[in-house]
Amino acid sequence: MSNSVWLWNLLVFAGSAAALLIVRLVLRGPAGPRLRRMLREPVPLACLAIVALFLLFAIADLVELPGESGAARSLLDLAFSGTNVERSYSAPFAERALVGSLEDPNAEENQLRSFHLLGTDVNGYDVIYNVCKGSRTALLLVLGAMLVSFPLGLVLGILGGYAGGWIDDVVQWLYNTIASIPWLLFVIGFLVLFGRELVWIALAFGLTSWVELARLARGETLRLREESFVRAARALGTPVRRILARHILPNLAHVSIFSFTTTATSIVLAESVLTFIGIGVRPGSASWGRMLVEAQTELLRSPPIWWVFSGAAFLGVLPLVVSLNILGERLREILMPESYD
Repeated sequence: MSNSVWLWNLLVFAGSAAALLIVRLVLRGPAGPRLRRMLREPVPLACLAIVALFLLFAIADLVELPGESGAARSLLDLAFSGTNVERSYSAPFAERALVGSLEDPNAEENQLRSFHLLGTDVNGYDVIYNVCKGSRTALLLVLGAMLVSFPLGLVLGILGGYAGGWIDDVVQWLYNTIASIPWLLFVIGFLVLFGRELVWIALAFGLTSWVELARLARGETLRLREESFVRAARALGTPVRRILARHILPNLAHVSIFSFTTTATSIVLAESVLTFIGIGVRPGSASWGRMLVEAQTELLRSPPIWWVFSGAAFLGVLPLVVSLNILGERLREILMPESYD
């Protein structure tokens, strides 16, 4: 395996380890007892399990290992390597004889029996396999957009709310200007200018999704700067950067969690919609939106080929979006300051 593959795998493992470390620190922090109590509730626990499952699929598709032909293949591809590829559609629960496999669909082998729980698409690939592959695109887009929107939203919101004056006026003018631009037109123009690679799609989403976080962070900072502990810190001569880091930023946890979940659900839905109308990820990319595009004409067949569309919508988009919304709302309630109750 080339050095670039090893470096990529190292980056994936490092990012996963950093995420687990952050979760551990949060659980051991002041909000830890409340979060652990939430994990004993059946509905949030089920939603967390669904989100974790999608994350597992995405990470499995990011980690690459050498395949039998020597080319690097992801763990997810290797896990489905024993799944036979058909020549066209196969209905759910149907069993048929075919030739070939995912390793080499054109290889002439003995007749094999094929069974696909949720059927196959027009190219003969398992629907569950395609749904799992779409998790990678969703994860990369969400993380890429968050790396742009969170620093912008938090920094501008905190600065505007704490400093006030002309700085606050500039921040409000900036996010009101961005909010007045239809996000769809901005994304279309951005992608036409730079291309439809995932990095540009994530950047376009990030540049349009920081506005709500900035508004929430600004409003919360306006409230916090008048609290007694912040006024006492100013009276003691505490530097502004220390006040922002020790007193303001930690108290924006509920705002950040709520914004993260709502933005993540918006990105998942936006990718599906943009790809469905032809301006999202490129053809050949694994995504739920691409599955919907490929399935739209097949719904008009007689009898209709419904299982590809259903797999993308009801196994990919719907459970992840609903789980993130429920988790976000429950976490916001848990982390909400007591003065809000």
